[in-house]
Amino acid sequence: KFVDVYGLRSLFPCFMKTPGKKVKRGGFTELEWVEHVTSIVSHLLRNCSGSQLQRIVNKFVEDDHLKVDRLVELHLYYLGKVREADKEIEEEDEEEDDEGEREERAYMKRLDAGLFTLQRLDYIILSVYTAGISSISERVKQLLNLKGETIEPIREVMNEYVKSLGDGEDNKTNEEKQNIQNMVNQL
Repeated sequence: KFVDVYGLRSLFPCFMKTPGKKVKRGGFTELEWVEHVTSIVSHLLRNCSGSQLQRIVNKFVEDDHLKVDRLVELHLYYLGKVREADKEIEEEDEEEDDEGEREERAYMKRLDAGLFTLQRLDYIILSVYTAGISSISERVKQLLNLKGETIEPIREVMNEYVKSLGDGEDNKTNEEKQNIQNMVNQL
């Protein structure tokens, strides 16, 4: 229903530009703003189908793929933050706790550094990349190549996300895992 009542008109300007430091909408920081907006877009891509899904994907083609540019820009920013957190985790003393606690603490530190938002961004990239519009996939590859990156980190982040979904007996979770895995295989 959100797509049908022209909610995309309000959402994508929010996606394209975070409010400045002078403007605090709802008291959110810029990072929280990006997290909320990317969560909304990723959930729309996950839960819409047919013409609604096509309308969302078409938003990424508008204005010479400007939204794809923003998506890749945000991906690279959050990827850098998570990589910094990974370096810090490697440098920490590993003798204190058992392996399980250490892994859990490392995962929480990565989430604090922006892993959650990176997963949402990469889900969006994956969804629009595999939507069948070749100009989007070409643009994503081109922008990543310009920055000396490849598509591989997206694949790694999404595989890690699939693992974090757990082994639940829930049909919806298994369907979600299968859907993401199919998209990863199309990269």
